[in-house]
Amino acid sequence: MNPSSTARTILFWISIVFLGIMLWKLVSTNGTSTSQDELSYSDFMAKVDADNVNQVTLCLSSNSYEVSGEYKRPANRWFHLAIPKEMAPALLGQLREKSVLINVKEIRSGDRTLVLLNAAPLILLVGFCLFLMRQMRGNAKRALVLRAGTARTGIGYDLHRLEYGRPLVVGGIELPFDKGPVGHSDGDVLAHAMCDAILGAAGAGDIGSHFPDTDPKWKGANSMLFLEHVRKLIDEKQFAIEHVDAVVITEKPKLGPHFPKMREALAKALSVSAEKIHLKAKTNEGVDAIGRGEAIAAHVVATLTSR
Repeated sequence: MNPSSTARTILFWISIVFLGIMLWKLVSTNGTSTSQDELSYSDFMAKVDADNVNQVTLCLSSNSYEVSGEYKRPANRWFHLAIPKEMAPALLGQLREKSVLINVKEIRSGDRTLVLLNAAPLILLVGFCLFLMRQMRGNAKRALVLRAGTARTGIGYDLHRLEYGRPLVVGGIELPFDKGPVGHSDGDVLAHAMCDAILGAAGAGDIGSHFPDTDPKWKGANSMLFLEHVRKLIDEKQFAIEHVDAVVITEKPKLGPHFPKMREALAKALSVSAEKIHLKAKTNEGVDAIGRGEAIAAHVVATLTSR
């Protein structure tokens, strides 16, 4: 739990304790007195005959009256008893004869307090559930924000001129065609753009800084080795490949039939499932060098997440 959640939880429970204290105070102030006698009816009538009753409150309950009141002597001392409903008229007459102050209520204030006390646990439970739901919603939103914050995206682009008599390698697969890319390595335009996209997302430079065309060891190299090296770099940086989306632009040959094998080769080099790699092919509608069949290009977007 983060510090803000801890603070809210502490404030919540402080509020619960405060509410409990207030309810206790309410009971204390609304109650008649801690010094209260439970009388029988005969004892009560004896007090009435002795003119020792100052005031009486009758509260109607389901089948009886609850009678509470104050003695004249000693002062500030209270009594309580219950009588059947049918006895109330005669009792009221006797009390009036003794000039006792009479109050009649349908529900005692103490009963309201009791109802409040009985309802308080349910109110607190509902409040606590609402609090937890709000916390969970907040945590879920924060998790989404954090997850979105750890996702990183990189773009890659590559273009190679095509010449007759060179092998055409795209996505790790050699395709039957009379032209192939001119390059220091095997000229795999898709693999090169993919390297740049992944390196960009990881903030790890570009393909030229890792595999310079001035280094003889990369002469004619298989570009799948580049992807394997890139995968090791992002492993060291604690990144994982979530998705790679690529489009290869060429007039000929048709690439769609070869995509399944390309995805398998690329996925193997990157140590991911083929489902994480999506390939598309476009032509350039006969426009510029690509449209004239003089070049091949690729655009790639790669999405990484922190581990």
